[in-house]
Amino acid sequence: MSADGACEICSQLADREYARQKFGWEEHDTCLPEAAWRLVMVKDFKPGSERMKQVWQCPLCGGYYLYETDYEYLVNGSEDEQTLMRLSAEEASQLLGDGASDANPG
Repeated sequence: MSADGACEICSQLADREYARQKFGWEEHDTCLPEAAWRLVMVKDFKPGSERMKQVWQCPLCGGYYLYETDYEYLVNGSEDEQTLMRLSAEEASQLLGDGASDANPG
C-alpha cells in the first residue's frame, strides 16, 4: 500500500475488521466491509475446514491480511465469526515464507 493509504481497497479496511452472525438474531448481524471481498486468497492453512485460516492479498497494492473464521454450534442455532487483520510485511513473510513481502500483485 502506498504510504498515504490511498489504495482503493485497503483504504476502506481498518487494521482489524470483525463480523458476527447469530442464528435467530439477524437484526444484530454484522458483516465485513464490501472491500474485504475484493481481496484474493493466496494461502489456505486449513483446506476444507469450516474454521478457516487464510492469507489474503490486495490485488491492487499487494497488502496482506489474515482471514480467520470460527463458529459455535448451539442447539438453537450457530454463531459465526469472521476476523480480517492487516499484516505487516514481516508478519506476511513469516506466514508465507521468504519473499512474501517482495511479492508484486500484478
